[in-house]
Amino acid sequence: MTLFMPVKKQQGAVAIEFAALFVLFFSLLFGTVAYSLPVLLEISFRHISTEASRQILRVDPAAGNYAAVLSREVTNVINNSWLPEDWRTGGCAAPDSGHAWQPLPSHEGNPVFGHLAENNNERLLHVCLQRFYNPQGKSEELAIIPPIQLLGITIPALPENEQGNIILRGESITRL
Repeated sequence: MTLFMPVKKQQGAVAIEFAALFVLFFSLLFGTVAYSLPVLLEISFRHISTEASRQILRVDPAAGNYAAVLSREVTNVINNSWLPEDWRTGGCAAPDSGHAWQPLPSHEGNPVFGHLAENNNERLLHVCLQRFYNPQGKSEELAIIPPIQLLGITIPALPENEQGNIILRGESITRL
């Protein structure tokens, strides 16, 4: 007589348990990756804009066409970063700081990555990178990892602006 006899009635229970646990573990893994990528992009945007701000500190303020030289240096730092070309978008709004911000000129057809303010012997440079991260819309504005709906919850659920767009942004302001 054997003590361990296989029970044929419970063979389907293992498949059901596996399916339930697979959904749980997959949603945890997907959520981790889906939230990590936008956070990585925002941190990278901040780091690259800060590096561009540091690079322009080497530019001589007496150089002719100072704004164009600044724009060239900022664009070069951004173009030499690890970001793929379609992730490098500018077009940020000027900061609301009471200064008269002027957009930097576009350098070699690249987007405008910042603004320059000159007031009373004070120069400020605003460098900004941003990328739309929408679940729907134009291909260059789509989320890199598409969100999923699970039990009425969107993963990742990122904050939207007034127009309903999700924008990942990193910026820095430097006194020149």
